[in-house]
Amino acid sequence: MISFWVNHISDALWGIFLPFLILLGLYINFRMLQVRNRISNADNSEWKFSKINSALSISLASKTGTGAIIGVLAAMWLGSQNGIGGEGIVLWIAIGMLVMVPITYSEVLFTQVAKLTPRQFINKYLNHSAAKIYALGLVALYAFGFVGFQFSGVQTVVRLFSVQYFDYQFTATTALLGIVIPILIAVSIVIFTKSHQIFVNALSSMIFSLIIAYVLFFIFFVAKTSDFFISYLQIIYNDFTQFRSIGIGLPAGLIFGFQRIIQISETSLGTAALSSSERLNSPRREAAVQTLATVISIFIAVVITSYVFSYGTHHFADVQLVADGFTRIKGFILTAYHVTGALGAAVVLAFFVISGFTTILGSFHYVNTSLNLHLNARIAVYLTLISISGCLSVANFGVIFDASNLLMFVVGAFNLIAISRFLSKENFKLLTY
Repeated sequence: MISFWVNHISDALWGIFLPFLILLGLYINFRMLQVRNRISNADNSEWKFSKINSALSISLASKTGTGAIIGVLAAMWLGSQNGIGGEGIVLWIAIGMLVMVPITYSEVLFTQVAKLTPRQFINKYLNHSAAKIYALGLVALYAFGFVGFQFSGVQTVVRLFSVQYFDYQFTATTALLGIVIPILIAVSIVIFTKSHQIFVNALSSMIFSLIIAYVLFFIFFVAKTSDFFISYLQIIYNDFTQFRSIGIGLPAGLIFGFQRIIQISETSLGTAALSSSERLNSPRREAAVQTLATVISIFIAVVITSYVFSYGTHHFADVQLVADGFTRIKGFILTAYHVTGALGAAVVLAFFVISGFTTILGSFHYVNTSLNLHLNARIAVYLTLISISGCLSVANFGVIFDASNLLMFVVGAFNLIAISRFLSKENFKLLTY
């Protein structure tokens, strides 16, 4: 019953109000170009990795990984005709990038210039209640929604490993007891001992190496399947032109594309601004760093995932685009193994596990920075949400997926409305930031 209502409310909001969000995004980007030179100075200083490392690693650690892959595969299924097609989502996401990627630059620039966190920004330019709803929505989105994606990915890796090497098949109950609960216990110990930042920093430092390894895997994969590349582009175009409409007549792919851009890149959610909260660089430099992280994360999630999985569905009988999320992830990993062997599959598995744990622990950063509660209360909220998410990732992942779509709409809408109010209320000629 809960899943039914969450799904229908989410579909209704996205189907009816997406045009409003698109127009709001275009307005924000247009106004940013108008006022940028009034509120910030150009930064011609030398780029130093030591000064951008923190913001870039935090951003990539939260955006890149298991959840993004799972989200793209889910969007391919939703955009398909019962498993036929689905690749057209790549072009819909490319269209969405034209609006959403510049928003990352805009939201970071404005919060940097105003020296406010996203919650403080919303509190100032909307109201206190809106800021509360935004903060609660952001915490739920990360600690419940996005963490659920990571639990699903880690479970898939463990299940495949157990079948391959131990001939053991996990049931829902044994997956809960043998995979989810041990992860929850380990995370709880890390949080209670106040050592989460050490682990996040260690895992985040591995992200750059992991991304390089993952991109090299993809280059090798494309080299081995180069005869499929042109066919892949044709498949994308053909599927794109055969879209179906939902809501008030909007193409389904447009809705799914915008949802996945927000999930993958976190643009409009305010997290890019939080990732640059240390303000080690000029406002424009911080905005550029977060925009770079957004583009990297979208490329890794969309292009690599769709190409690898599309090749698998067209060449291997055991790789199919179906409703079951576990089967989709399994097909992605099997395709990597069939084409690039054990080494390529090992890179993919490492990418799943390390990025998954980074996001699970890293989500506590957003709980910490968004809720005005005592530390113990923040810990209690975080552990409660990830525990519920972990259980549902085994029993009913659809609830997590639908709830994430709903929360992304709510959080993104409040943030974009606040930015638009900022742009319409302030007399930028008088600003002295």
